[in-house]
Amino acid sequence: MNTNTELLRTAALKRADANFAPAPRSSMIKVVTWLSCVIVPAVVIAPIVMSASHSKLASLPSGSMRTLVFATMSLGALIALIGLVAGWFCSRITSLKLSGQTLSINLTFWSARFDLAGLRSVDVDAKALKGTLRTFGNGGLGAYHGYFYSKRMGKFRAYVTDTSRAVVLRWENKCVVVSPGDTEYFIEEVCKRTGARKQN
Repeated sequence: MNTNTELLRTAALKRADANFAPAPRSSMIKVVTWLSCVIVPAVVIAPIVMSASHSKLASLPSGSMRTLVFATMSLGALIALIGLVAGWFCSRITSLKLSGQTLSINLTFWSARFDLAGLRSVDVDAKALKGTLRTFGNGGLGAYHGYFYSKRMGKFRAYVTDTSRAVVLRWENKCVVVSPGDTEYFIEEVCKRTGARKQN
């Protein structure tokens, strides 16, 4: 560890922790969330309705068949909605925190932590998630978070509630995208703690 890096780490440790609220959910994320709440239960119910007319249910008295189909559809839709709500709740990004040279992204039940040592650059990039492929994680149910890839960005991890406020943090061999509510303050704090350059 060279002298300059040691000085930066020492200075970062002396700075008070900085907490940031995530950016409010964008309209696109809200649309994806509501569409999921409509489409997923419909996908669950459709096969039940289709199979009902081609199965032994057809031999049941009409009243019994209707009751059975309705009960099955209701249960399937309820389970699907519970799964969606649970997924949305688990995907909530509650806060971002800078402590020394550590960035913590806090979700409902866990936190993702990144050592900012060696950070090269930090900048706002509203197109960071454009044309990306989600390799693992959540693609818009309440937030974008997980592992993503694009030709422009390469492989990266994202914890984003508003793509227009996406802040890209780049190291030599990794990249993380977040969306704090106050992007300027976040970038200022990161630069002061790490010596990383702010891109224009």
